[in-house]
Amino acid sequence: MNYVKKLLSIGMLSLLVIACGEPQENGEDNGPAGARLMPVETIVIESDDFEDFVRVSGTVEAIEDAMISAEISGRIMSIKERGERVEKGEVIAQIDDRLIQAQYEAAKTGYELAEDTFNRLESLYADSIVSTQDYNSARAQRDQAKSQLNQAEKQLQDSRIEAPFSGRIEERFIRTGELINPGMPVVRLVNTDRVRIQAGVPERYAGEITEGSRVELNFRALNEEPRTSRVTYAGNVLDPETRTFAIEVELNNSGQIIKPEMVVDLLLDRATLNDVIIVPRTAVLRNETGVAVFVAAEQNGAKVARMVDVQTGPSSGPLIQIVNGLETGDEMVISGVRNLSEGDELNILHTESSTERAQKLRSADRPVVSF
Repeated sequence: MNYVKKLLSIGMLSLLVIACGEPQENGEDNGPAGARLMPVETIVIESDDFEDFVRVSGTVEAIEDAMISAEISGRIMSIKERGERVEKGEVIAQIDDRLIQAQYEAAKTGYELAEDTFNRLESLYADSIVSTQDYNSARAQRDQAKSQLNQAEKQLQDSRIEAPFSGRIEERFIRTGELINPGMPVVRLVNTDRVRIQAGVPERYAGEITEGSRVELNFRALNEEPRTSRVTYAGNVLDPETRTFAIEVELNNSGQIIKPEMVVDLLLDRATLNDVIIVPRTAVLRNETGVAVFVAAEQNGAKVARMVDVQTGPSSGPLIQIVNGLETGDEMVISGVRNLSEGDELNILHTESSTERAQKLRSADRPVVSF
């Protein structure tokens, strides 16, 4: 019986030795002092420039976009086709003006007669040959005839529906031969040589985003590099529903690539900070006392994890500024931080400078452009 107990004790001791000598799961090995060996990536802290920006979305609209309507009634004799480009002052549609032309000629003749009569009576009135009543009557008839001529001339002008600006006919609502009435839309005229991007900015940035602020524009539907411009308008009134204020950015569009209603991603510059420390946001941890990061510290010829409390500044996309707690030359852990504990031994798989990592993150945060 004692012999059996000895065999069982020896077997259990062997199993215990084997279990203690095996590596832990997830590739973590025990260090000499029982600490875990954790695979991580690190960065060496360098000072860098930091662009703090606000990301919003906006839409494109044409600065000159108008629904051209008729001002008089009549029958359409001719009209431009959809897609045609017209210059400012060019006739878009012609209304039958034969009756108006006759009225204009009659009004013109009546005015010329009234003007001649008034001129003759004016010289006679100066010599006191005609009475003041006759003189005033002739002048009133001349003024009335002039008003009738102006009215006929305006109707004759309105029979030619002209373009108020240069542009392209995007929609046509009337066909040749149809009758129209005043106020009826004839065509939609759009000029996209210059466009406007409209967006809303959260109210907390009201004191930072102003007219003249630099903005980077990324058009989601276009395979082109981002464009840079300036804010041309920043509203002083908040939308009570969205708690945002309106901004506008104007752009030249000579190639007609940008089209109204396109969606645009805007990166609005808040400030540019020089010679500061910036790190990946995912490497910053929150704890009971605030925020902290893990750094690689030398200990007995090995590198172990040390948690350091830090103070953060503004963040922008995947990056955040460290105001206090880190210095140039420190080696900071940026991957595997969620599984780290104080004192863990570090198996550093890859290391690079903080500026190199920041540049990679900036590039990845921008929309992908393919050609």
